[in-house]
This record gives sequence, C-alpha cells and structure tokens, in this order.
Amino acid sequence: MARKTAEPDIERLGTNLSLVQPAFPTRRAIVGGAVVTGGVVWALSYRPALDPPWTRLIGKASWSPRDGAAILFHHDRVWVFGGSPSNEILDLGDSWSTVDGIDWRKETDRAAWTPSANSMGVAFAGRMWRMGGFVKRENRFLPISEIWNSIDGRNWTLATAKPAWEARGGGALVVHNEKLWLLGGTRHPKNEGDQPTLSDVWSTENGFDWTRAILDAPWKPRAFHTAVAHDGKLWIIGGGHWGKKPLASRDVWCSFDGINWEQRANEAAWPGRIWATAASYRGLLWVMGGFRTKPRGSANDIWYSDDGRDWYPYLASKVWPPRSAHSTVEFNGQLWVLAGSDGDYFNDVWALKLKGADAVSDTAIARAIKWLYKATTR
Repeated sequence: MARKTAEPDIERLGTNLSLVQPAFPTRRAIVGGAVVTGGVVWALSYRPALDPPWTRLIGKASWSPRDGAAILFHHDRVWVFGGSPSNEILDLGDSWSTVDGIDWRKETDRAAWTPSANSMGVAFAGRMWRMGGFVKRENRFLPISEIWNSIDGRNWTLATAKPAWEARGGGALVVHNEKLWLLGGTRHPKNEGDQPTLSDVWSTENGFDWTRAILDAPWKPRAFHTAVAHDGKLWIIGGGHWGKKPLASRDVWCSFDGINWEQRANEAAWPGRIWATAASYRGLLWVMGGFRTKPRGSANDIWYSDDGRDWYPYLASKVWPPRSAHSTVEFNGQLWVLAGSDGDYFNDVWALKLKGADAVSDTAIARAIKWLYKATTR
C-alpha cells in the first residue's frame, strides 16, 4: 500500500528539486582578454551548462515498488533484496538479480531471514550478507543482530544470531582493506526511549568474527548515514536520527584504519540529510538524494567531490524524481539509482555513465574553475 505522506516511513529499511545556485561548470571554462586603456585585462569566466543526463533503464521493474532495499554486485550480477512497500509491511523478503537493469530474474520469493526493517546488506568474501534491523512486537520496535549470508541469493543461512556488536538497525556496511566494516546505527528507528544512536566501528575478515576498532568515534552518533570506500580510506557521510525533531547532518569524515578519523567537512555545501546514498565513481565521491530537514522532504540533488571538503552540484537535463531510502550501486561503468520513496514507492531503475572526458580532472584549469565557483557562491 503506497504511502500518501511526503515524509519517509520509518517502519522500514532505510530528489525533482531545482538548484537555484550556480552549478559547478565542469569542463566549461572560457578564457578571454580585452585591451583597456593601454593595458590587457584577462578574465576567467564560466558558462553553466548541463552535465550528462541520467538514463531511465526501466520505469517499472519486475520487482514491486519499495524503499530500503539492499543492492549489491555479486557473481557478475546486480542483486536487489528486501525492502518495504508500506507502513504495514516491514520487509518483502524477496531477492532479484539482473545483468542490465531491465530484465530481472526472481531468485526467491521469501528468503529465510527474519523480516526486519532498517537492516544492512553487502557483498563480501564471495557471499551476500544481511545484518541487523528492527522487528515489531506488540507495537514496539526491537533491534536484532542476526547475520545471514547466501552464495546464490536463493538459499540463506543464519551465520550467527548474536555477533559481538550490539543489536541495531540503520548502520552502514562497507568493504575496505579486505575487511568488512560496520559503522554506527541505532537501537531504535525513531531515536526514542533509552535506546541510543551509536558511533562505534567494527570489522571482520570473514563475516562471523568481529573486532571492535573503536567504541566512540569522533563523529557524532548517527544512523541512516552513508559509508563508502574511496581513495584507500573509509568515509562516513551525513546521517543523523529520526524522531519528533529529526537531525540531518552534513559532515564528512574519513579514516585509513577505522580508529583514527579526520573530519574533511563539518558543514558540506549540500544540505544535511538522512536516507541518502553515496558512491565512489570515476575517482569522485558522490552524495545523492535522501530526506532533508531544510527544506523538509525528499530530494534528488546530486553532489560530488574529489577530496570530501569541496562539493559541487551535478546538473543534468534529466535525473530521477525525488526520493529517500533508495539504493545505489556502481555496475559496468555506470552508477545506478533505483527504488526509494517520496509519498509513493518506486520500482524504476536509472543509470549514469560518464566517459573519461566527462569526469572532473585535477588540471590547472579545473582547479581554477573550482576556485571561481567557490568565489561566486559565497
């Protein structure tokens, strides 16, 4: 049953906004000169132009509309599993795979894992993994810490019901330095009662045995954030918590070892958000969509950075509609965005393919354009 409210449903896993500020004019510098009273005045200016558009691969995929679905690359296919289609259903429990985003194959109708919201999924060590989340018992949300895995996407095995880390949902999983890392999360999806939001970091080499890297990382406790491996480091981006007064952060942190963290941005150029997605694509960090508190609602703005400090908006003539709790994966040289919700639920699939010339370089002219962009938007 589709939701009719514009706010995201919290009982589940887990932008057409026009930017009015100037866009970062990627690859669009104009250098000119003019003679004025005997002297030469050189001017570096820019002309905003559209970035390469997104392509809608399919408007209605074979799998039903949902948000909070896990998406990952495994055995040369893209996999989508789980997610929620409504307030009443925490988890669909199905799994699907594809090689092109258009034709989807159902792998299982109902997997063996415990149906739960805000769980975490990842591909690691030759298997697909699903961890944590919330179950609803007598109108109460209870966190679980179950870890399930599968080789073929059809047969799922309970690896452990009680790993070393505290039960949670809304955390982030990322593979870095041949280890799987778990960052943060929350003990309650609405940040209520005595169930805290977390800032711990854990790692494993096999998915079964976990080691705590740090109990309280320097970044604020958070859930519904994004984490990626990029430039040889772990990155944690945005997030916050949900409740009567949602918190949506806009900070960016990175770490080589999960213990020592460097803050790259306290207030990034993009508005703070939860239920966004992030990616490492074409040598850049990307942040896309999610739920923002100012202005309040789901978004479809897209931002990129080559260092995590300076962020630039990506403008295209065609991009996916606003959404939160969507799913993102890089596959076959493309960046995919699919599913999510914004009042209604989606089962569309979008792709962005940038060629070498489209990616932002670190040439002198590119640095000059970046400087100009920052100077004109202060």
